[in-house]
Amino acid sequence: MTRTDPLAILSAPPMSIPDLRALLGGAATTADAMLAEAKSDRSRLPVLFPSLPRRCGRDMVRGGRKKFGPATVDLDAFRQCDLVAAFLLLSLGTTEVEAMDLYAHGDIEERAMLLRALHFLPVGPLTVRLFGEVQRTNVVLHLEAALCDGDLFSRTVGQPGFDLGAANRLLLKFAFLDVPLRRCYDAERHANAELSRMLQDLATEREAAGRAVWRDTWRVIGRAPCPGTLARLVGGLEHGDDGVRLAAAEGLLAADRKDLAAFARERLPREPRETIQAVLRRLA
Repeated sequence: MTRTDPLAILSAPPMSIPDLRALLGGAATTADAMLAEAKSDRSRLPVLFPSLPRRCGRDMVRGGRKKFGPATVDLDAFRQCDLVAAFLLLSLGTTEVEAMDLYAHGDIEERAMLLRALHFLPVGPLTVRLFGEVQRTNVVLHLEAALCDGDLFSRTVGQPGFDLGAANRLLLKFAFLDVPLRRCYDAERHANAELSRMLQDLATEREAAGRAVWRDTWRVIGRAPCPGTLARLVGGLEHGDDGVRLAAAEGLLAADRKDLAAFARERLPREPRETIQAVLRRLA
């Protein structure tokens, strides 16, 4: 591989290379050896990258939800090989061309490692390009690797090539694949009326086909109502699924419409779940 297309860095990495190495624990020695090998012969990177799970292990890093500079990640969702991947890519100053070559020739697991590594790399063109790849696939593992258990999505919104329209399409993928939005940290603050319209159209299609609707639909549309939103939220209070009723109640709470309090008061005596009752009482 050549390095003719240098990666334009639009932000600093969340943490320094030494700090990232410190998270590797017992895998640090192996990571150092692999880095030395790649530095001596850069063409070895496509050979070394697939061997990361075998050489560095698939053990979870652990440590819970942590903040590193501008980034927040849940270390419980990352494996040793994922962090070693980030360590190698960052230490080598891997270019966009090199990273995309790894992605293009990688299997499902290798692509997932690269996507998880993005959480620890600078946000830039590579992030945007790989988000585009994720948006075009229905591989749940890849959506989770790139967007879940961290705030990478929120940190990328507004970068060149990743405007609100692109962000909406990626969030719509959560609805298609039924992945809980809470795993994409801070994503709800990017709710907008166009996204609500898209989610409501998808919900209508699924209901017509007798298929389940993404529960987070009600939560998101409540934050940015569009035509039809309030009716859908109120109707959700009578849904037979506990999760939908909770989401509808939380959506109504986010909408902050005092004129809808009567619907909460009418539902409250008939609501059997305490968690939903608590939200309804706030609404009422």
